[in-house]
Amino acid sequence: MLYTKKTKGTQTEKELAGEFSKFVSINDVEVHYEFAKGKSKTLVVLLHGFGASTYSYRHLLKQFSKFGDVIAYDRPCFGLTVRPKTWTGDNPYTFPAQVKLLDGIVEYFGQGRQIILVGHSAGAGIAAEWALTNQDRVAALILEEPAILARPPAPKLLGSLLKSRAFDRLGPRLVAGFQKTGLGILYKSWFDKSGITEEVLENYQLPLKIKGWEAAFWEFSRNGVDSIIQDHLAELKIPTMVFAADNDEIILPKYSIAVAELIPNAHLVKLTDCGHIPHEEKPKEFMQAVTDLINQR
Repeated sequence: MLYTKKTKGTQTEKELAGEFSKFVSINDVEVHYEFAKGKSKTLVVLLHGFGASTYSYRHLLKQFSKFGDVIAYDRPCFGLTVRPKTWTGDNPYTFPAQVKLLDGIVEYFGQGRQIILVGHSAGAGIAAEWALTNQDRVAALILEEPAILARPPAPKLLGSLLKSRAFDRLGPRLVAGFQKTGLGILYKSWFDKSGITEEVLENYQLPLKIKGWEAAFWEFSRNGVDSIIQDHLAELKIPTMVFAADNDEIILPKYSIAVAELIPNAHLVKLTDCGHIPHEEKPKEFMQAVTDLINQR
């Protein structure tokens, strides 16, 4: 259960939803998503990274639709997906639950179709882990600046303290200052800072207006990433593309390159003069590379 009494947010997720916003209940989570009708039976699923949302893919939905129906959705804790305050069973803010949520998304929208998975940063780890056990359904796997190998574990003592219920009240207050930290991460994510417009700033900070966002962010943060994909990359036998931008300060290029080297026959795309979010900073180059992979498969 989330301790949500102390919050700077004043609105609900649905009050902040835009004209293209849709909601669907998956695994008892009201998931916010955006959809584009495609030209084939394939389903394209777009997974954003840490601190991002469907907004990150706003300009690419239509372009991806040439490959099939397109779903971009907000993971729990981010964007406008309704933040669960209580739950039974799996904690929706944990990594395993987020992999199961992707499975639920695929089952709800996929209806037995082939899947193209696009995962950026932290979303890449979720996409790759789902793909590992569903390889017969994956037409292509796109890992963009994957946060898979560059995830140093928290010290055991700190980890146990973070999970302690004694921090339920203190934790949300500790993360309340994330607004400044988040802006720092956003600016660090772009090589060409001119791309960070007022619109970009407004939409990346939009979730900070949500009631109880601090508690949800705290719950997500203290659960860390419980993933096994980093030890099983060699088992992926599906068409895979990995992006490594030369000026990524969040996930250093060497880590993305290492991921590509561990996946058999993975195609590595190196981008120049680009930071951590190629699909926003270099959308033309990004889509051209993705199109080439899918056309070749």
